[in-house]
Amino acid sequence: MAQGSMTVPSIVKAPGTYYMTNTQEKIAALTFDDGPDPIDTPAVLDILKEKDVRATFFVLGKAAQTYPFLLKRLIKEGHEIGNHGYSHDYQQRRLVEEMNQTDQAVFAATGYHTYFYRPPGGFVSKSQLETTKRNGHVVALWSVDSKDWRNPGVKQITDNVVKNVFPGSIILMHDGGYRRTQTVKSLGPIIDALKARGYRLVTLSELRMLDAETK
Repeated sequence: MAQGSMTVPSIVKAPGTYYMTNTQEKIAALTFDDGPDPIDTPAVLDILKEKDVRATFFVLGKAAQTYPFLLKRLIKEGHEIGNHGYSHDYQQRRLVEEMNQTDQAVFAATGYHTYFYRPPGGFVSKSQLETTKRNGHVVALWSVDSKDWRNPGVKQITDNVVKNVFPGSIILMHDGGYRRTQTVKSLGPIIDALKARGYRLVTLSELRMLDAETK
């Protein structure tokens, strides 16, 4: 991969990014992008609470500033907050500024700083990766794409996750951006199917600890 080139992580895993954990244990991480949203995020949280599952939410700074009460609920219910930039700029022209703006919004609402950064669309160049690391964040991509952003139907979203999950995988879903009705409807069946297969669902930090334990 040439320096400065862009990579789509569901096709090519960019060196130096975190997109899975090497483990034989049936464990995976649910992650949600583009929130918080005043309608869909509470619906997602209700399901996670009912199923006793913790997840990681990559929030946009604009939404975080608008709905700080949702960030408070995320933390209160044991979830993790990641950084998705401020304005969902695919080019990330103000990368550090947007990361910092979002981190400040999260800290103002919760007292916690962000550690993981997920670039909008998953696009990251080598220079952006290095910049993110210097800014104290780990670039977190994914290894299982639910493709809920395509709105392909509840069954297809469910199948995209359940048929492709593997030990140590990071699952991409969305709780914001626009109406995520299909995501909400698929979440319960996804969790039930994964649990039936013996999977435990954790936050990204918990998943990454397994890597640290093997080194």
